[in-house]
Amino acid sequence: MDRCSAKLKMRILLLTVIVLAVTVFTAPAIASSHLSAEPVPNENVVGAANLAKILNIGYSNLETWSNRLLNECRVVDNVIGVLTTNGAVNTINRGNTSFSVAAGGFEAVTNPSFVFNISDSGQNAASGADVEVLSNALGYVLSQGGTAHFSPDNPKAYFFPLDYAVVSFARGLTGLEAKAFFDYLGTIDPALWSGQFAGFTQLGNTMFFLQPATNKQQFIRGLSTAAGTYPWATYVTLNNNGQPTTAKAGISFPENDWAAFPGGDQYLTRLGNASPQLLSDLAALRGRHLEAVGELLKAIDKGSVATYLQHQFRCPR
Repeated sequence: MDRCSAKLKMRILLLTVIVLAVTVFTAPAIASSHLSAEPVPNENVVGAANLAKILNIGYSNLETWSNRLLNECRVVDNVIGVLTTNGAVNTINRGNTSFSVAAGGFEAVTNPSFVFNISDSGQNAASGADVEVLSNALGYVLSQGGTAHFSPDNPKAYFFPLDYAVVSFARGLTGLEAKAFFDYLGTIDPALWSGQFAGFTQLGNTMFFLQPATNKQQFIRGLSTAAGTYPWATYVTLNNNGQPTTAKAGISFPENDWAAFPGGDQYLTRLGNASPQLLSDLAALRGRHLEAVGELLKAIDKGSVATYLQHQFRCPR
């Protein structure tokens, strides 16, 4: 969905990483990896005009669509099932992996995403190699420009570390409410809202922000001021003296340039020695997802998005 590789990487990351707040701040004894991918396809797959149509239906409609894809069409379960059946992953299971739809903002725009909590410690741990395979498979099936997976417990775990800060809310937080706080942040410092790489990801009552193209002090000052003046919000990333600071997570960005590789080859080559059956199964899942995108676009063109999502939505077969 981004216009250049750097923006693409940061957008996907920014649509990812709030899940770590749950483990960092509420369950520090459990080491976790995290992963995210959007259900909205990349611009080079659907075209700029169609992407604009999809984004213009609003967060609530996109959230409904994303939840139906996740819970009824089982898009993520199907990817994990195909990978498991074909022996591409062996350690990803319901005992160590959970996922849901969460809000994610990037440069003044908020959309839903599929975000994951993946336990990578203990007897039922998921391996880093399997997380890598899952991340690439989801990127391919969902026609993403990129996905992200990361470790909040080890900033050296992946390709590079990134600074982040967390804002927590003392009550349940909907996606629309998370969007509202992000928009409010823009009134405190526009660089943290609409500026380059500005964004957040949300899960439950917590929002995770990566440092955008500002210096560290501007990032901390603006975000902590917004949290301190917004109902129910608290800036929870503090140093030993109780002062606002940042922390670091280790990040990896699998990606595919759909303009240069329309078959998704950059994702597929990272699956290891993928069998013809696995490639065929993943291609079928990708076709189903693009069919669901096509049906949504038809409803948009008819001006009947709400009716379609509530009464006419069907999972592709």
